[in-house]
Amino acid sequence: MKNCAILFFLFLLFGCNNPKEKKSLILVKKEENTIIKKINKVVLRETFVDSTNIGIKGKYKIELNSYNSVDSTYVEIKFSEKQNNHWFQKQKITLPKDGIISCDSKTTIDFNNDKLNDFTFKSSIAARGANEIRTLLIFEKTNGKLKLITNSDNYPNLQYNEVLNCIDSWMVYGGTSTVFLKIDQDSLIEFAGVELYDNFREIYLVNEKGKHKTLKKEKIKDLEIYTRFKNFNPLIENETAN
Repeated sequence: MKNCAILFFLFLLFGCNNPKEKKSLILVKKEENTIIKKINKVVLRETFVDSTNIGIKGKYKIELNSYNSVDSTYVEIKFSEKQNNHWFQKQKITLPKDGIISCDSKTTIDFNNDKLNDFTFKSSIAARGANEIRTLLIFEKTNGKLKLITNSDNYPNLQYNEVLNCIDSWMVYGGTSTVFLKIDQDSLIEFAGVELYDNFREIYLVNEKGKHKTLKKEKIKDLEIYTRFKNFNPLIENETAN
């Protein structure tokens, strides 16, 4: 009985200190750590910096970095102001984006006719690339900051409309729509549009409650649906966009 107890004690002593088992445990632990590190890995995909076009030229700088993680893609926007020859960060904005396309950042378009350039980046595409979706940030001179237009990604192919001093969007689906929009605080509000669909052309207004009122609807033989307009009354085609 005494010999059995001694053998059991020796088994525990040498069995628990088996170098192979220790090595196995260490390897498992290392593998687990490696997996965790991979899950948390964030990769920088794209960088854009401009300090010559955005807002008041030479006074402001915008930097966009696009990142990929395992389950998401997002952009980080830093907006800075020059003071005493040094850049001081005023804003840091993080926004989601599509993981497939590049940002194609732009700082050369004035969307609200204040003679100061605003900022857009490509956040998604739809309709097999026909609908380019951009997130719009308007430069505000009053506070020297960027204002995110929260629903800009609802309106593809945005551009400034010089004829109506507004923004218009061109939507491509089974037909097309030219939608005329105004900026109201941090949103785009639709006030009129022209829809081309199923051989019908409809011109309509939209009131403050979002209700549509048809101005004119007519059936047109051989309707060219891929037509964009720069005015709805009178109806004028945007020939440069078609």
